[in-house]
Amino acid sequence: MTTDVSAWTLALDIGGTKMAAGLVRRDGSVVGQASIGTRTQGSGNDLFADLAALCDRVLAAGGVRPEDLVGVGVGCGGPMLYPEGRVSPLNILLWRGFPLRAALQERYGRPALVDNDAKALALGEYTIGAGRGARCLLGMVVSTGVGGGIVEDGRLVHGVSGNAGHIGHVIAFPGGPLCGCGARGCVEGVASGTGLARRAREAKAEGLLPDLPAAPTGEDIVNAARAGEPTAARFVEEAGIAVGRGIASAAALLDLDRIVIGGGVALGAGDLLLGPLRRTLEQDARLDFTAGIERKVMLSDLGVEAALAGAAALLWGLPASQLGGVA
Repeated sequence: MTTDVSAWTLALDIGGTKMAAGLVRRDGSVVGQASIGTRTQGSGNDLFADLAALCDRVLAAGGVRPEDLVGVGVGCGGPMLYPEGRVSPLNILLWRGFPLRAALQERYGRPALVDNDAKALALGEYTIGAGRGARCLLGMVVSTGVGGGIVEDGRLVHGVSGNAGHIGHVIAFPGGPLCGCGARGCVEGVASGTGLARRAREAKAEGLLPDLPAAPTGEDIVNAARAGEPTAARFVEEAGIAVGRGIASAAALLDLDRIVIGGGVALGAGDLLLGPLRRTLEQDARLDFTAGIERKVMLSDLGVEAALAGAAALLWGLPASQLGGVA
């Protein structure tokens, strides 16, 4: 690699199913990315060792030394303590109060910033993707979980504790399916890969979905819905309705002008999800300033690249005093 390495940021996207790392230039372009599955067995330190090995591999492939990095930017599933970077992701059970920011800074000797993965996606879409030019953007991840990030006038909205944007825990179906947070009827409990899988297991116990595996995944359910399996089709339709209701609530609260959705479930389902989502918005978003919001919803075409670009961009807004050393 011949590019000036002093401009690189090491960017990480950490979710319940996989972890990705890449090197990101100041213009948001991503190179040398790689990913691995997120372990579910072992200890939190084992999981961090997996992540560190992935980072080391990306750095070595790019010929970049840790001391040449601007820093390490991380988007990780939430919730978390921000800006301390102590994470307790609902869908990564091995990390409970895990000091991810401190661990990365100790290993690489560079500043690190850890934020929610959906906030990183939103920032990445605003920087290099479909969110460019938006005044108030909602970026969403519909994947293992459901998360969101808000970018207003080019700045992330953090809230009091850094957890603003958790649209996955808007109640879409009161009294509905159980969510990992413990509530019922959350968008995440209905629409996430984890929620779809939980619903499918319950359906199989009732004799439904006989052709699906004993431990079905969100992808299995989407594929079955695409093939016309009625129970799977209903689950995916309800997922679209749930996401639509979440967006309708967010649009009324935030006065949005763009919604960009990424994540494996959303991208895999495509129009199976977007159809009921847009019909729900047309029906439910009826205020003058929310009417027509269904036309402002689009799927990300960048995938993990947006999340990595956003994770790097988290660092760019830091004051020089923080970038000059380990905070």
